[in-house]
Amino acid sequence: MMIKLREKILAYGVSTLKDEELLAVIIGNGTRESKVSEIAKKIICQSNSLNLSLEQLMSFNGIGVAQACKILAAVELGTRKVQSDTLSETIVSVDDIGRHLINKIGGAPQEKLVAVYLNNSYHVIDEQVIFIGTVDQATVHPRDILREAVKMSATQVVVAHNHPNGSLMFSNDDQEFSLRLKKCCHLIGINLIDHLIITKKTYSSLKSLNLI
Repeated sequence: MMIKLREKILAYGVSTLKDEELLAVIIGNGTRESKVSEIAKKIICQSNSLNLSLEQLMSFNGIGVAQACKILAAVELGTRKVQSDTLSETIVSVDDIGRHLINKIGGAPQEKLVAVYLNNSYHVIDEQVIFIGTVDQATVHPRDILREAVKMSATQVVVAHNHPNGSLMFSNDDQEFSLRLKKCCHLIGINLIDHLIITKKTYSSLKSLNLI
């Protein structure tokens, strides 16, 4: 099994492996009772995106401390890689930003408000997590977003926050906050391009719904 997976990686690249195959490579070996592929498939089927503790992983037959630590380390490394990814400095569209943020915050367990700052030519200057928690007018103020825009001389901004429950619907708070932010942006000459709701697989746009 492991030899075949290594040959597949060498021949076609690691991206061609299924989730359970990637996990099998990390685990390494199976047991007398279960093949490593069977163990890996069982863990994938019974977990939520490998969101398991050390104890939960070790409850699977064939997974000891060493294998459980390897899995946790691999998951953490993947999470850090996603968090470190940034948009390129080339010209970007709202769709580019939406797809990028699906990977970056779509699976986050808490709401995160992110601001992507651009210049007049739609080149990304920077992106920052502004707030972690429930996004509403009581907890997030436009000044928190615009302060950074002024510092970096950004002329345009896209804001986005994720919905951990998977809903693409904008709440009244979402719309009111966006309208308030748009007014503040206008006062200092910054264009609010859009406000996006991000989920694990897709995103929605306030502007496309004519809500701002």
